[in-house]
This record gives sequence, structure tokens and C-alpha cells, in this order.
Amino acid sequence: MTVRNRLSLQFTFLFAVLLFILLAGIYSLVERNRKISFYDKLEDRAMTVAQFYLAEDNLSQEGFLAVLKKYPRSLNQEVIRIYNNQFEPVFIKEDTVRWDKTTLQQVVSQKRIRFTRNGQQACAIYYMDNSGNFIIVATAVDSNGIENMRQLAWIMSIAFLLSLLITYILGRIFSRMALSPINHVIDNVRTIRATSLDKRLHVNAHKTDEIDELSITINHLLEHLEQSFEAQRVFIANASHELRTPITAILGEAEIALLQNRNTEEYKTTLRNVVEDATKLTSLISSLLELAQANMDNNDLQQVSMNELLWEVVDEWSNNGHYPVKIVFRFGLDVSKVTMQGHRHLLFLALSNVVKNAIKFSAGEEVYCELNATDTQIHVTVSDKGIGIPEGETEKIFRPFYRSANAMSYAGFGIGLSLTEKIVRLHNGAIHVHSSSGAGTTFRFVFPR
Repeated sequence: MTVRNRLSLQFTFLFAVLLFILLAGIYSLVERNRKISFYDKLEDRAMTVAQFYLAEDNLSQEGFLAVLKKYPRSLNQEVIRIYNNQFEPVFIKEDTVRWDKTTLQQVVSQKRIRFTRNGQQACAIYYMDNSGNFIIVATAVDSNGIENMRQLAWIMSIAFLLSLLITYILGRIFSRMALSPINHVIDNVRTIRATSLDKRLHVNAHKTDEIDELSITINHLLEHLEQSFEAQRVFIANASHELRTPITAILGEAEIALLQNRNTEEYKTTLRNVVEDATKLTSLISSLLELAQANMDNNDLQQVSMNELLWEVVDEWSNNGHYPVKIVFRFGLDVSKVTMQGHRHLLFLALSNVVKNAIKFSAGEEVYCELNATDTQIHVTVSDKGIGIPEGETEKIFRPFYRSANAMSYAGFGIGLSLTEKIVRLHNGAIHVHSSSGAGTTFRFVFPR
């Protein structure tokens, strides 16, 4: 079901409930007033009959003439009974309609009662006269009132159904008007393809409503997609170039060696060059696989002590102390402060890449590593006094295959920092870089505890 139909039906349903409650209330009020009005007529009829039979000597001639005029005006299916204090019928004989003593006693005690019996309304009064006290019971059927209520119910039913139909039609019109901006957004999004991710949706200058918020969100998504596609394109281009270089070198060495017969030493030299290029190729492929496969699996998560991990990284790359690396811990004796939930191998790779680069670019200068913690975060700092990063290139170093101009003479492929940044992001962390060309570089990792 479309949103438009759902909104129309929901609007119609809510209106139907409210209208039904309103009509039911009106019908109940009218029915209540009809019954009260007919009870009043029955009571007036009972009083008229009582005066006709009992009050001739108590009324003036004009008053009794008025009673005589009213007496013939009987109600529909009217039945009148008059009883004395001994509950015996007088003036009018009982036939099939009889009243039990319990009801008559109730009239005596309450002086007036109104009730319904066998679908007929009834009113009984206790009439006190100088010749004695009497009970007058009048019953009748309000046929006109009941017929009017039937007609009212029929009119209300038709009005209810017509109102629902009109409401549904109006609901569809208003829902179409309300959803037209969304349909416009949908039409614009449908025109965007992989080759036109630079397009953006229109947003009002004042950002007045939720449609503008939706357009802004979609624009942000398109921006991320555009960046991802561009990064993928650059990655594929760079990966193709980097893979082609050692392969071309291997093929060149092999083809040159096959051009003519050579002595054993020349063949050995050629094979050593092939092995060297193949080793570079293997290292590059391994780095690419690590970058592509770096992801978080809940089954691999564990509690990682960052102090132990940092020691392992330093032991791995300091070459048994050949390269000077200083480690400083600033978290006291509580090891739990530097323990976090994470993927141990990926965290090892992230720290290894930074420590390895610090050692590589420091030319024997001491590398400084610091570990501390706050109530909510773990901080790892790696500083060196190496070649640094040229101004304006700090934000680029996390791109795959990117290498700054002053690092071209050093071995590497430009994948390590890209992998590190991805791993840190997978752990909901952040990495900050501060560097000056020729004055060294400082990397600061921030992980949530």
C-alpha cells in the first residue's frame, strides 16, 4: 500500500471514529429527550384522566371544561388503569393489562414512577382527592417518536457514509498535495546515476520543513557516495600502476636474460633482481589484501590490553633495541584503564604501521611512544624527529597509495596509513596528526574505553 493511500485511509478512519461518536451522541441525546417528552405526556394524560373521574367537584366550571376537552385526546395504544388504596381497580375494568401490587406499592411510596414494560412506556402517579387516594397508571406507545428516530437514524447513516466518501476523496487530494514535494525529490533522485553523482537536490535557503531536511540528508549521502566512488577509482588506478611496476620489471629482466646466452653469474644477477621484484609484488599484494579485508567480526573481538600491545609492536620493529624507541606509560597501576574491546590483530597492524614509519623516517633518532587514559578514552601517542610531512599534505596521507614528495626515496607503497585509518575508524576511534617538514611527526590515537 502506498503512503498516499495509507494516509487517506488513516485520515478517513480517524474522521469516521470522531463522526460516529458525534452522531451517536446526538442520537442518544435526541432519544433521551423523546422518552422524557413522552413520559411528560403520559403523566399529563394520567392527571387528565384522574381529574376527569375524580375532580369534578374540586375544579371550577372552566377548569373542568378544559379537562373535558383534553380527555378525548388519547395517545397511541393508550391503556389507563385507576386503583384505590386497596389496590382494587375502579372506574375502568381490568382486562389483559393488570398491574401487580409490588408496582402499585412502589407508586404509593414514591408518588410518581416512570418505567418501560413490554416495549411500552408507562407512567404512574399517586393522586390524592377529598374522596380518597388513587393510583393512576397510563401506558402508551410513542409511535410517532419511534418513527422519527428511525428516520433520523437512516438520515444519519446516509450522511455518515457520504461524509466518509467525501473525506476519503479529500484525504487523497490533500495527501497528494502533501506528498508532492517527496515525489519531486524521488523524481530528482531517479535521474542521478553513477556518472552524475555531482548532482544535488534543491534545498530552500531557510530550510523550512522536513522535506528540506530530507534533501540535505540525501545530498550528504550523495557527497559520501561521490567521494567513495572517486576514492575507489583512484585506488584502482593506483593499484593497477603499483602492481604493473614490479610485474613489468620481472618481465623485463626475464626477456633481457633470454635475448642471448649468458654466463652463470649474469643469470644469478637476473634471478636476484626477479626475486627482489617478486618480493616487492608479494608485499604489495599482502598490503592490498590487508586493506581490503580489514573488517570487524564480533567473533574476533576480545579485551585488548593496550600496554601489552604497544610493547609487542615496539619489540617487533625496534630490532632488539637496534632502533631507539622510548615507551612511557601514564595511567598508573590500574591496567583496566588501558584495556578496550577490539580486534587484537587489526589494532596491532594499526600501531605497527605508525611505529614502523616513525623508525623508518627518523634516521636513527629516538622514537617516543606514550600511553595514557582518561575516564572515557585511551590515548596512544607516537612521535618522531624524522623528515616530517610537507605543509598541506597532512590530510592526504591517509589516501591509499599516497606518498608525500619527501618520502619518495624511502621504501613503501603508501598503503599502511590508509589501513591504519580504516582500522581506527572500525574501532570508533580517531587519529590526529601534527607535523612540520623536517621537524618530525606526531600521531595521536584516541580509542573509546
